[in-house]
This record gives sequence, structure tokens and C-alpha cells, in this order.
Amino acid sequence: MPSPWPVLYGRPAMVKLVALVAVLTGVVTVIGPVVACMNMVYRRNQQRNAELKLSHDEVRRLAALAERERIGRDLHDLLGHTLSLITLKSELAHKLFDRDAAAAKREIGDVERVARDALAQVRRAVTGIRAAGFAAELASAKLLLESNGVRLDYDIADTALPVEIETALAMAVREAVTNVQRHAQASQVHVKVCVNDRILALTVTDNGRGGAIVPGNGLSGMRERLATIGAELRIDSTRGRGTVLSATLPLPAGEPAVAVAVLREA
Repeated sequence: MPSPWPVLYGRPAMVKLVALVAVLTGVVTVIGPVVACMNMVYRRNQQRNAELKLSHDEVRRLAALAERERIGRDLHDLLGHTLSLITLKSELAHKLFDRDAAAAKREIGDVERVARDALAQVRRAVTGIRAAGFAAELASAKLLLESNGVRLDYDIADTALPVEIETALAMAVREAVTNVQRHAQASQVHVKVCVNDRILALTVTDNGRGGAIVPGNGLSGMRERLATIGAELRIDSTRGRGTVLSATLPLPAGEPAVAVAVLREA
């Protein structure tokens, strides 16, 4: 009785089967190391991302600590001298009160003037606390980009801002820099904050690939956050010529229009 599988036991079929096994064995042999390498790269990337996050947190913590120490020194120097002067003037006014009321009145007037000046200086010193968030965010952005081979330059005007505006601008820089790191394929980024005619402008410029911008949750959140402080967000992106993100808003009444730039790196 003939075999029911003549083709399988034929010489040509055996050759084909052996060849197929060899090919499959070769594929497995190649795929195994490739998968192992991919797993190794994935683990290294996870470890690198974790280390980078810790670095960001450390930068923010150190920036906040340095700012607190600076303000503490300023307040100590300022209040130590001022309170001593107020104490002496008050004691002198008390001694003069019964003998020379006019002189005592002048001393009390000096106490009032010194106290008002001290209050204004304390307010200016405490304004530095509000800038710490933006400075820490900028330091974190520099660490993030330069750890990925992207140079960050910045030119930041020193202007007193309400805390909600300073926070919104800091978060805008964070989101913009994150997008550059993930998508732009840039080699250089420039962050600038300037004030002209009481209009504050934040710009983040990169020299990446540019092109169509697909709004995601990050950009939508940035636009909404900036809208709450009255800022207008604009994004200009040209393929092959990079992206410019800009936010402009009028400064609130009572805020100084412009001051000397204190954060500058070109």
C-alpha cells in the first residue's frame, strides 16, 4: 500500500523542510539577541528617566533653598538695623515727651518714616520669593535639554509679578521645553521674557524641525492657564525652521514696567 504522505517523504520535500527549519532557527537566533538588546535599552532609558526626574526635583529644591537663604539674610540685615533704629527713636521720644513735646513729635515722625521705608524694603525683598518658581523652572529646563544635547539660552527681565502670573509663565516654560525635548529634534532653545510699554512677553524659540502643530492636552492646558491671567498664546511653526511660542499680557496696574535683566545667558 503506498504511503499517504508521498510528498512529505520525498527527497525534494525533505530538502525544503530542512531549509525551512534552518530559516526558522536562524530567525529565532537573530530575534533573541535583538529582543534582549531592546529590553536592555528600555531598562536603561527607564533608569535614565528616573535619574533625570530626581535631578529636576533636586534642582528645584536647591533653587528654593538658595532663595530662602538669600531672603533670610536680606530680611535679617534690613530688619536688624531698622528695628534698632526704631527702638532708639522711640526711647528718645519717650524721654523728650515731658520736656520738649515738639522734639518728641519730630522723633515720632522719624519713627513713622523709618517704619514705612522698612515696610517698602521688606515688600521688595519678599518679591524675590515669587521669582524663585520661575528661576527653578528655568534651571530644571536647562538640565532637561542639555542632558539631551540641546543648548538652552535665556534672557529674563527682572520685573515684579503677582504670584499667579509668575506661576502661569513658569508652567508655560515647562510645557514648552517638554514639547521641544519630545518632538522638536532641536539643537538650541532660547527663552526670553521682556517688558515693553507695560506689555510682558514670554517667547520660547527652538531651531527644530517645525511643521504642523497638533494640539494636545499639554498645549490646551497651557492655553487655558495663560487665559486665566489674561495672556494670549501664539505658536508659529515652519517646517525646517523651528517653532516660536509666545505669550503676551498687559502688566497689572501698580506693577513696575521694567527693571534690569538679572537672568541673562547668551
